[in-house]
Amino acid sequence: MFQALYGGAAGGGKSDALLMGAAQYAWKHPEFSAIMFRKTHTDLAQPGALMDRAMEWWIPAGVRWDGSNKIFRFPNGAKVAMAYLSKPQDHHRYKSAEYQYTAWDELTDWNTKTQHEYVGLSRVRRKAGSHVPLRTLSASNPGGAGHNWVKARFIEEGSPHSYVPASIRNNPFIDQDDYIAQLMQMHPTVREQLLNGDWAARDQGDYFRREWFGAFLDPVCDMWPDEDCVRVRWWDLAASEKEDAAWTSGVRMAKHRMGVRAIEHVRSFRATPGKRDEFIIQQAKLDGFGVTVGLEIEPGSGGVAQFMALEKQLKSFGYRVHGARPKVELTDAQGRHLVRQPQHAIGKEGRAAPVASCLQRGYFRRAECDISECGSMSAIYGKDEGKSHIHQKDGILLFHGPWTQAYLDVVEGFPEGPSCDEVDATSGAWSFLETQRFGARFPTKLDKKPVLETYDLHPTDRGSFSDDIDNRLRSMSRKHYTP
Repeated sequence: MFQALYGGAAGGGKSDALLMGAAQYAWKHPEFSAIMFRKTHTDLAQPGALMDRAMEWWIPAGVRWDGSNKIFRFPNGAKVAMAYLSKPQDHHRYKSAEYQYTAWDELTDWNTKTQHEYVGLSRVRRKAGSHVPLRTLSASNPGGAGHNWVKARFIEEGSPHSYVPASIRNNPFIDQDDYIAQLMQMHPTVREQLLNGDWAARDQGDYFRREWFGAFLDPVCDMWPDEDCVRVRWWDLAASEKEDAAWTSGVRMAKHRMGVRAIEHVRSFRATPGKRDEFIIQQAKLDGFGVTVGLEIEPGSGGVAQFMALEKQLKSFGYRVHGARPKVELTDAQGRHLVRQPQHAIGKEGRAAPVASCLQRGYFRRAECDISECGSMSAIYGKDEGKSHIHQKDGILLFHGPWTQAYLDVVEGFPEGPSCDEVDATSGAWSFLETQRFGARFPTKLDKKPVLETYDLHPTDRGSFSDDIDNRLRSMSRKHYTP
């Protein structure tokens, strides 16, 4: 089966191309059956959209419109249906359908590939002996909720599917100069996407930007030795394999004795709880004993039980484990030893804010921007200029690897993007390292009254635990860990 995307610039006649793809075989083959999708019915019925344009083209030529079923019936019996998939489970309406051609207009409107794959692959088939080709064709501009998966499927190097760039110059039936003049007045990112079809153009993030990380580090030459840094891989946990589910993400971050941090590796996956825990243990073995395993503890008693089960498995292999909730209130004494977020950090954006500040401070200290951008941070401008990465005092660096671009795609899109799991894992890793004096991979023993160093049990949660578990937690808090 042939799959292709005609995309890029606006005004290139993408919807026309999809309609032509349907008509190409509908007039010749009575058995031909096709379906054309938009995300919503409103999108489908807009003036100049698929349905409106098909009526303008086909009805004068003798094609009959079945408004009840939204099907164009050609004189020879061929059928082209118009449909929309606005809800996550809408594709199940087509379980018994059979098409030789599916078309998807503005493919990036779908935030996951589930529906495109289900209908565009499993429902495309033909009877034995038929000579109608099997095709799934799509059209789209860059941007939209599904930008990343569409780009990965059709645009990036190595994709097995065809991509045909669209250009406004391909369409002689619109006033090109006037349309270009309109696009020139738009936001620079949108202008690049719609005018030039640039799939790499994106809005600058408020919390993370590619340039703030500076030059990528080399995983072979630039990795810091264990004696010069403390490391953690922090996991933001999820528990589903579904296409639209959250990701389990683990960010490995190191803090050098001089103060600068580096994101060394990121792993994200979707898995059920059992597989998830197995993958986390597998990754701990790959990271080695010098990397603390950090786990986010979800609210409620279930989150503590989940943490305790995974902690037990990891410790049985000899790995250091630390857990924390993303939002806690601790005393000042406790805060010196435990992972703590600021009191204002009541959500994902609040937890990401100090990380973003650290990231941007390093950017300013390296003098990689105009000093006019620094504002109140101008006092630190250029303090690390020209220094090697091991001598920098602040900031967050980023290693280069096959995972790097996917990580940047997520964090640069935060908080508007569809996923923020890598951001949560980054915030957890950064917060853990904030509490660690160099070389101390675990909290030191408290001189005063013991506290629950990893659990932060809320009073409403404590009643759901037996005295045995409560005693176990208190016992854990008294343990003295040595680096």
